[in-house]
Amino acid sequence: MKYRFPIFAFLLFTLLSPLAQAQQPGVEVSADGHTTAIVTGETSAGGWSASRSGGVLYGVAPDWANSLRVQVGALQAVDMNGDGLVDLVVGCYHSDSYPPYPDWENLIYFNKGNSLEADPSWISTDEVSTGDIQVALIDDDLYPDVFAANGGFSMSPSVIYWGSASGPSTTPGWSSQEPGLAWNNYAMPFDFDHDGDIDVITANQGNSPNDPYRPIYLFFNDSGVLSAVPGWQSAEESIQNFLSFADYDGDGWEDLAVSKWANFESGIYANAAGTLQTTPLWTTGDTDTDKGVAWADVDHNGWPDLALGHDPTLLYANTGGSLAQVWSSNASYHGQSDLRFFDVDSDGDDDLAEINFADGKTHIYLNDDGTLESAPSWTYDSSAVGTAVTFGDINGDTLPDLIIGYSGEPSVIVFYARGLASDLHEIPAATGATIEFHIGAGAQEGGRNYLLVGSVSGTDPGTLLPGGLATIPLNRDWFTDFILDRLNTPLFARFWGQLDATGAATAELRAPPIASWVGTTIHFAYALDDPWDYASNAVAVAVVP
Repeated sequence: MKYRFPIFAFLLFTLLSPLAQAQQPGVEVSADGHTTAIVTGETSAGGWSASRSGGVLYGVAPDWANSLRVQVGALQAVDMNGDGLVDLVVGCYHSDSYPPYPDWENLIYFNKGNSLEADPSWISTDEVSTGDIQVALIDDDLYPDVFAANGGFSMSPSVIYWGSASGPSTTPGWSSQEPGLAWNNYAMPFDFDHDGDIDVITANQGNSPNDPYRPIYLFFNDSGVLSAVPGWQSAEESIQNFLSFADYDGDGWEDLAVSKWANFESGIYANAAGTLQTTPLWTTGDTDTDKGVAWADVDHNGWPDLALGHDPTLLYANTGGSLAQVWSSNASYHGQSDLRFFDVDSDGDDDLAEINFADGKTHIYLNDDGTLESAPSWTYDSSAVGTAVTFGDINGDTLPDLIIGYSGEPSVIVFYARGLASDLHEIPAATGATIEFHIGAGAQEGGRNYLLVGSVSGTDPGTLLPGGLATIPLNRDWFTDFILDRLNTPLFARFWGQLDATGAATAELRAPPIASWVGTTIHFAYALDDPWDYASNAVAVAVVP
């Protein structure tokens, strides 16, 4: 059980109460130092999931966990050594948490084939507080570089670990030189001026009530050489924490969205043909403690919409460059550490994921045909405080696995996706197409039989499978029966079969030209038999002109 609680009150409580001393609750402090949580000896139930038909691909318990007690500031899932496998980069921060954390080097867990290694074989030689970590091709070679956004109370410079064929160097090869130093909360590598080089923008703050604010900084990249001194800064000094770029006004240049902490309004800085403006052209009009910002075209109108880590989490719909709030989460608590869009259920649109610090909950809100579900579609509740979330195909089945970071032990967990994905979401009516479906049910289902079917009549309410143990998110119709009559023919290759030992399989739809089907959406899903106790998410395939 966790409570958000002022640190001075905790210290007073522990001094005055022998009972409190006997229980020895822990104190957790966020990477930016603004949020404190008291963690008692009690633990939560661990994890629970509540997914609707055609929903989230993750179960109720993680499939992998590390055994390190560290404070995770950020996670990135990227192939760091060119072997075609997704590795995990972990940025670790340092704080006044209690009991103290002895280590805060940055880490890389390399992928050993279908799982991350048990212990990180890459450990940085430096040990400073890293609040965010990013991966990008900064020096214009072929090898991904790691940018560590550093700071902490010592306001350590941010650094870059340059990449190589075998992975990045463990020793930094570049460090920032902000005027007056800065506590970097977040970094965004992005070619905002379209010159072919990756620039870096940082969200910043000071380190004390006497020196609390800093501008947003921009480090220019000239032909693969990133300047150590920022070449641009915002007019306003404030506390910023997250950054995201998208062309919100349709002028062909990506604009910068920034979330800001108390007393400052989150907003958007316009990109005027490669020149970032120093004052925002749009703000929320609210000075709440915002944390987290992300763009995605949620409603499919061709304009990026803006999600904001607020209380509650908000979505601003974009219509022709005009933003209006259209959605808010109805979760019981909001205190975000991380927030991002990702197509969690592989249906072709972006869903929203967030993680809270104090209550340790990770939420996923599914995008249902252009509308986010107000209640979390899936939640995992940890007894640790939550710090980071990302996605990547760790086990190699092409489905997006969920990776969550914490301050505590374990500090990283992975949920392998169980579900269905496809390599295409459209069939050109004039030519037809071959679509490969990737089935991933998890190793616990290895060897079981699967059945892949489809429907042109939608997904809700779905069809109850024999035995009544699961509902497949397809409305059975003539097309479902058409497939059942032609299983494993050239048209529906391997639609019926057996999962391998890892619980995976592939199937192919070889669709001929179907001009009369333009505008039709076909949904596909699979189920496992003997018994019929599991049904996957639904994947949409549209027939287009």
